[in-house]
Amino acid sequence: MAGLLAIGAVTSIGLGAILVFAVDWRWQSADRPLVGLIMMAVGMIALAAASSLNRSGAGTGGAS
Repeated sequence: MAGLLAIGAVTSIGLGAILVFAVDWRWQSADRPLVGLIMMAVGMIALAAASSLNRSGAGTGGAS
């Protein structure tokens, strides 16, 4: 479970960084850099949660 959360977190950080730094097209209904920053922040929070789960052993699936 923690591994899947970590993969999603890294993906969110990567996609957010692409939205902020790598594309230059504009949306009429949303602020693209703000959406990217929010995605990166959520990804960092999820990565911290995955790291915490992995450290405590709760995400291993075994009876620890």
